[in-house]
Amino acid sequence: MKRARTLLVSVLLAASALGATAQGALAAYRADVWSNSNSFTSRCLGFTDTYPQRLYSLARSQLLALGYSPVGGALGASFTRSAFLNNVLPDWAVYAHTHGDNYRAASGSGTDSAILADPGTSRCSSFSLDAIRSSAIRAATAGAPYNLVIMSTCRLGSSSSTMPAAFQIEKVKNSTQREFYLGYVNLTYDSAQLRFEQAFWSYLNSTSLLGFHRTVYEAFTYAAGIGGYEAPNSANPFQANWWGNPYYDGRPQ
Repeated sequence: MKRARTLLVSVLLAASALGATAQGALAAYRADVWSNSNSFTSRCLGFTDTYPQRLYSLARSQLLALGYSPVGGALGASFTRSAFLNNVLPDWAVYAHTHGDNYRAASGSGTDSAILADPGTSRCSSFSLDAIRSSAIRAATAGAPYNLVIMSTCRLGSSSSTMPAAFQIEKVKNSTQREFYLGYVNLTYDSAQLRFEQAFWSYLNSTSLLGFHRTVYEAFTYAAGIGGYEAPNSANPFQANWWGNPYYDGRPQ
């Protein structure tokens, strides 16, 4: 795999230049957590939404609990298009809370899903300035496998989403790879996302009565089943969705 070759080169360089051991370098399973907060301020919404900070802190702590380390990424203005694309290749897990949708591809034909980077403190979100298209992410990931990808956005869990393929995750529910993609199907309130993800992470990072790790699918099913989710309207009911391996426990390989 390209990831294996990339990591091997990095390990050998580190060992020769810094005297680091290959064993120590191979023990690192990077993750990134990105959260767009400036699009959710009173300047852009008319009120200040505190959920981006809470979702960011929750995802960071829970990925660390799963065994991913170091956990990078950014909250706010440092979540730029270039930062995301320049850091995604070494990751094993990726989390993003921001605006997302299934946009028309630049060619004018087909779909090219995208997330929006943080716009900074002087403006609000702009697709032309902030979009990180799935095609650009796929190019940056260079065929590398990813364990856990969570798009805490609107619509990137819908059947038309091209975001899973950006991380080499096929849209099936019977994968045999160590992979899991989670997203939301419709327009979604971030208060509902927080409720879902609190339940999801809590279940995933606890053990069963028999002492076994729970699977990501089991955590998804638990969170989906608790109900009580706010939704924008009847045309956009709360609905999370997943693709991947139903037997994968979310831990880095």
